[in-house]
Amino acid sequence: MSPNSREADERELKALDAAFLNAILQHDIATLERNLPDDFLSIFPDGRIANKAVELENAKTVQLESFSTDELQVYWYGEAVAILNFRLSLTFKGQKTRQVRDSHVYLKRNGHWQMILGQTTPILYL
Repeated sequence: MSPNSREADERELKALDAAFLNAILQHDIATLERNLPDDFLSIFPDGRIANKAVELENAKTVQLESFSTDELQVYWYGEAVAILNFRLSLTFKGQKTRQVRDSHVYLKRNGHWQMILGQTTPILYL
């Protein structure tokens, strides 16, 4: 894979990830339906596992007011797998802001990147 191709893929992955997070914030179910594959899997901070259908239902009612990301790193595994790992600050209605570490696994299928796994871990401050 050429450096220019890798840079283009990284830009595309970051754009897809931003679109996913914004779709959750805006309850944009159409974008989530279109961008998430049928075999999508999500692991929530409390350990619950969700498939695409559950993720879509949660997005309809989540009371997320704002989010921000930082510490974004992209890890490559060959030409068809990438993991985006970042810190995510979330503010839900009526709650204080909390931070989690998110990992989104992307797989390139038929020339298109798809998020196949999202995993969220709470950041606990002792």
